[in-house]
Amino acid sequence: MSVKHLYLIALPVIVACAPAPGTSGTSGSPAPRRTTVLTAEEIRNANADAGSVYDAILRLRPSWLAHGTKSFDPPSTDVPVVFVDGQRYGDLDALRNLDASHIADIRFYSPAEAGRFGLQGGLSGVIEVTMKK
Repeated sequence: MSVKHLYLIALPVIVACAPAPGTSGTSGSPAPRRTTVLTAEEIRNANADAGSVYDAILRLRPSWLAHGTKSFDPPSTDVPVVFVDGQRYGDLDALRNLDASHIADIRFYSPAEAGRFGLQGGLSGVIEVTMKK
């Protein structure tokens, strides 16, 4: 069998497996989640709105809590700084005081992006919480 015959056999198989025009080929699967944003809808759909914001992040975006740079002189661990509605709110423990059901969205900014918060931005990033109005 020649290569030409293989192409003639392979072409209908490839065409048959391709998604229909106008579809993405994902069979209606939801859009991929953005790893830097956690929305109220996502929190509610995951039934993570019964606890604190810290609990919701721990369950849905645990990598946000693991960010940190360690320095050995002097010994310390920098963790993301928390902002609520544009104001500095504290460290990660402050998230335990916020009810997840009152959140509009939560965003994580990497250390490189945290400069938008000026000198208050953390060396290990920023977690910005926007409350429902």
